[in-house]
Amino acid sequence: MKRCTKLESELPDSIISYIFSKLALKDLVKTSTLSKRWVHEWGLRTDLNFDRHTMFDSNTIQDLPNTFPLFQRLHFQSEFATRLDQFMFHYKGAIIHSIRVKFPLVNSLHGDAISNAINRLISKGIAKGVKRIELLLSSNSVSSYILPLTLLSGNHSLTYLHLQSCLIGEHLDYSGFNNLTTLVLDLICVMPKQIQSLCSNCTQLVDLTLDQCQFPYSLIINHSTLLRLNIVNSEVYRSSYLTIIASNLSSFEYSCNDDVLVFPVNIQAHVLSKFSFRGSEFFDHVGFSGLKNVTTIVLEGLVENLSTYILPYLFSECLQLEDVTFKNCMHMSSIEIITSPKLRHLKIIDCGWADYSPSEIAIDALNLSSFEYSAHISRIISITAPKLLKVFWNAAPGRKPHLFDPIARLPHIENLAMIILTSQVSRPKSVFARFLLINLISSCF
Repeated sequence: MKRCTKLESELPDSIISYIFSKLALKDLVKTSTLSKRWVHEWGLRTDLNFDRHTMFDSNTIQDLPNTFPLFQRLHFQSEFATRLDQFMFHYKGAIIHSIRVKFPLVNSLHGDAISNAINRLISKGIAKGVKRIELLLSSNSVSSYILPLTLLSGNHSLTYLHLQSCLIGEHLDYSGFNNLTTLVLDLICVMPKQIQSLCSNCTQLVDLTLDQCQFPYSLIINHSTLLRLNIVNSEVYRSSYLTIIASNLSSFEYSCNDDVLVFPVNIQAHVLSKFSFRGSEFFDHVGFSGLKNVTTIVLEGLVENLSTYILPYLFSECLQLEDVTFKNCMHMSSIEIITSPKLRHLKIIDCGWADYSPSEIAIDALNLSSFEYSAHISRIISITAPKLLKVFWNAAPGRKPHLFDPIARLPHIENLAMIILTSQVSRPKSVFARFLLINLISSCF
């Protein structure tokens, strides 16, 4: 770029556009020293990303929150705000598609500079029709940034909003949320009035994520347009509960950080088809009443006995199930899946431990096409699945010979993958040979 003697003619606009799309923001600022014309080329950058790597020359500050003393972190925060303001002061672009600010704020009395810089950035973005805003202000302490929702008032372009470690007002009753389709709240204390205002004013919302949020009070999420809901890594309070009322909800993921407690959830979503749960106890706190039409379910980290509390009810209550996954569940005295006509995919991954592992596995599923299994011990296994084509079996965790005969007797398997120890290989050689022979004969016909 420096060797170009005729900048106006030697670099076509398409090449300049491509170059500027690859430059970091700190390098965009430097281009003004090469050509006054290139100052105006900043308008080619419509997706603005402000973080430590794009705003500073050195990559050594990537560990800024933990390794740097407070005065250095305050210095970098002040410098970050200055450079952010400097860039936006010279920015002449007519349109801004997205804004992303990722910087670990320092909770101090000196946070006004970066707060004001972020506010000016948002205000300018709203004026230029920004559709996506991400404020990822992770902090080891209470955030020093408060999002003034009045900045979004009158906005009709914003469709995606992600807030991390921000403080927001109790009421989301501004017109700037009218066209919002995706909202992500991360590391934020969520209050009932906020959720109530959210459901009332975000009339186009289809995707809601609450990640690592605190719910000190019970919440009711009542939203008719919501399609996808993720409440993950939540902090559990004993007296709180969650009610989901969403007539069009199709996907719901829930998980909590506590190893013992689970946030009680009441699900009222009759078209819900995909459900994922990670927590210690499912039966008493969630249950199957709101999962009648679920086709895909994932249950992870349960400490209650699947054989007693889950399996007897799962396939009798959820009659539409096609894809089932059990992962890292501790207690499995036996596994019995009988007469499940729609089940097509079954995964049992790293379940059981020592004496809590399943001693007997019996599967009778007419339409089962894939089966993945990994557990510590499995002594007896019986599979009736005439359409089973794909099997993955991790036998190594048991460290004991496994019975492969039921697998070998299945005539239609096209894809068999196994992980076994050398001590387990000697016995099943004849079984493998018989399996290959059966499938070879079947393929001939």
